[in-house]
Amino acid sequence: MDKDDIERRIREEEDYIRCPKLGNSLERFISRSSEGVEDAVIARLLMITEEEVQKIYEEAIVKLRASMVESDE
Repeated sequence: MDKDDIERRIREEEDYIRCPKLGNSLERFISRSSEGVEDAVIARLLMITEEEVQKIYEEAIVKLRASMVESDE
């Protein structure tokens, strides 16, 4: 499988990450890493940069805050 195929599967398949050791399964990875992991690990598993991980995190925070404000009204 080439890099493009792996990146496509990461984007399109809900449970796919780049982690052959755990069968490329996000579910298995999470069950073994319940304490959390560093941004560098997330970036490696998703084949993106740490900056992209941080951007996604910040976007999620904005969405969560907006939904919390909406639910308070």
